[in-house]
Amino acid sequence: MPKVKSKKIENVPKEITDYPKSDSILYTDGKRSYNYKIKQEGLYPQPPILAYTQGKNKYKIPNGYCVETTWGRGEKKKTVKCFINYVEGKPLFKIMYGINFSEEVQSNISSTTAANAVLKKLFPLNEKSLISGVHLFGIHLITLKQARENIRSTKENNIQLISLEHCSKSTLNKRQHKFGNQLKQHVQVEGSKIYGKDQVVLKQISYSIRDMDFQIDYEEKNDIKEKKLISAVQAIDLNYIPREGYRALAAVESNLQREWAISKQRLKLTTEMNQKIPIALINLPLDFDEYSNSEIIQNIKKGGTRSVKDILKYIVPTLISNEILDINNPIIHLRVSGDGRNVGFNSANSKFFCPWCQVSKYDQCNDWKISKKMENIHKYPGHNRKPLFNMIPLDNWVPDELHILLRIWDRLWCLVLAELKEFNQFDDICRDEIVKEMNRIGVNFQFWQEKSNTWNHTSLMGDDKKKVLKNFNFKRILPSSRANAIRELWDHFHQIYLNLKLKNYDAQQFRFEAEDWLELFKVLYMPSDITPYMHVLVCHMSEFMKRHKQFGIKAFSCAAVEKKNHQQVTHFFRQTMKDGGKNKKSAITDILEYENRVLFYLFDNVETSTPKPKKINLK
Repeated sequence: MPKVKSKKIENVPKEITDYPKSDSILYTDGKRSYNYKIKQEGLYPQPPILAYTQGKNKYKIPNGYCVETTWGRGEKKKTVKCFINYVEGKPLFKIMYGINFSEEVQSNISSTTAANAVLKKLFPLNEKSLISGVHLFGIHLITLKQARENIRSTKENNIQLISLEHCSKSTLNKRQHKFGNQLKQHVQVEGSKIYGKDQVVLKQISYSIRDMDFQIDYEEKNDIKEKKLISAVQAIDLNYIPREGYRALAAVESNLQREWAISKQRLKLTTEMNQKIPIALINLPLDFDEYSNSEIIQNIKKGGTRSVKDILKYIVPTLISNEILDINNPIIHLRVSGDGRNVGFNSANSKFFCPWCQVSKYDQCNDWKISKKMENIHKYPGHNRKPLFNMIPLDNWVPDELHILLRIWDRLWCLVLAELKEFNQFDDICRDEIVKEMNRIGVNFQFWQEKSNTWNHTSLMGDDKKKVLKNFNFKRILPSSRANAIRELWDHFHQIYLNLKLKNYDAQQFRFEAEDWLELFKVLYMPSDITPYMHVLVCHMSEFMKRHKQFGIKAFSCAAVEKKNHQQVTHFFRQTMKDGGKNKKSAITDILEYENRVLFYLFDNVETSTPKPKKINLK
């Protein structure tokens, strides 16, 4: 029986897909199958940048292309994510694999080089296995080639798109995604023509259709996004911007970070810093007999603490790396701020008012020196409680130069007003002259009458008091000779205050000047008008200048602390001494968490601004 020749059937490659309605493409050649999920279609760059695969087929290599490829069966079934992007005019092939695509290989030689590199990672025991990079990346797919070259069927080209106002949310999202991806690809292609090897990275676009606004934010690296959020948290914190205020601004300006993202980042930062520098709340024992106000007593006993050791552990490494601290001289000087109560002392209006000497308010000559010792502090009149820090000598408790200025200024100003009242000069004309003179020197000042018919006036801050001390013209309210004498007293005090802040000013010379000023004061006023702060200025400040010459008196200033206290009372306590706070959280906790974040801003090089883009307007 004659033999019948059988015709060998060749395996014809097939692409089974409904692309672009579906993002899936199944490719099979009879031997192996690949399932592709198109993430980004990509575009063919224009010559001469356009590159081709090696071999006889010479497939065009797209730019801005991403595909998720699955192949194999059973335990050998694998899925990878492939990317092709042109870098400096040449295609870079990258493959991400593993759990959540957390690992990657890349090659600028060919797709097959990258494919076989990942194959060895996935199947290390089968070193001889090879795979086609063209197939793994899907570079050969005719469906994608036609899509990139805009070869569409007549049916597809004639599809009538639904009007925007009749589209569902999902349709709007799909169109926005498709438009954004295609625009990104076109930008990369056209950008290479204009900017050459410098790659154009699209970050954000905004557009509108029929008065409906759209914005597309292209993926930003997580570390860059977090840095911007931290910078925003810092700006809000340091400028005391309330949450409600920022939310209102973000509602007006869409480019601002969303308030919920800011809050989430602040919470994350607060949690991290609280782990490094823990916060503890305490109830202080009540021992304040002189206070009758129950609200004050209730809030005095509430306190919060942070460990100095924890703070130093956090800041010292940065101080060393910035060469602020010398590891060869490992001595750190800590400054602790407080009032007279930190040495268990009575108030300044008591009979024995000075923490450093045994002067009484009935004996205020100029020859008093620092004589008390911390180890015997309980034996001196006026010290009726234990000091908080008995390990610190009394001559290390340096008076604050700011409070010396403020309290002596208060007495000088009160004496001027008292003199006007004594001679019946404190009338409407006089008060009007004072207000006008204050306005002349740039100080906002007003008088008003209380229900008891007593006159009150604006309480000035430190900077305004300095302006009055230096510039107020007393001739507008006092006889010329008296005005000149008071101006001389004020000028001398102003100069003494300036000298006090100089680091290398001679201590003995300062004492002579302070004593001369006090003698001038006693010529103009009564000895009973001398205040405890005047005693400290004349008798003790020269001693402190001499003992702490290496730092200078200005180093012990509480000006920054006073400013911080004012800001925190205003922001956290809402201008009340009540416990305050938000979301039932203690205001003290809010303050200490804020202080922890401030340390982060200072010692972690947080960026305070970002470069502004170059903007142009096109019509």
